[in-house]
Amino acid sequence: MDFSSISLFNIMKTKLDYLSQRQAVLAQNIANADTPGYKAKDVAAPDFKKLVHANTTPATKLRLAATQGNHIQQSSASGGSFRIIKRANTSELNPNGNNVTIEDEVAKAAQNQQEYQKALNLYSKSISMFKMAIGNPNTGA
Repeated sequence: MDFSSISLFNIMKTKLDYLSQRQAVLAQNIANADTPGYKAKDVAAPDFKKLVHANTTPATKLRLAATQGNHIQQSSASGGSFRIIKRANTSELNPNGNNVTIEDEVAKAAQNQQEYQKALNLYSKSISMFKMAIGNPNTGA
């Protein structure tokens, strides 16, 4: 079954993509904790409220152009690159000009991982419900 035509799945995929990219940026901050002059970065969160509204009616859905019938249709909001921003309000500045605090970055990475796991569980449970509804023998229905 192709779940890409269901708005909820496109939004969950966008959330997973955002959290994945954010985890990479937070890891980069941790890796550069001792780099002189390095400034901590983060990923600007997409406006998920607007995404929900944009994906609720077929007339407002954003789709990639498909030149062949077997191309996968996805929302153009998902899978894209999110805007990376420099964090301005950090708690401290090291003498070498670096503003990365390991404790803060690790806490943000842990929280990000929890959010990713929640979104992934929701995605997985939603697919399981669809399989159960259509009577897929692998789900025990």
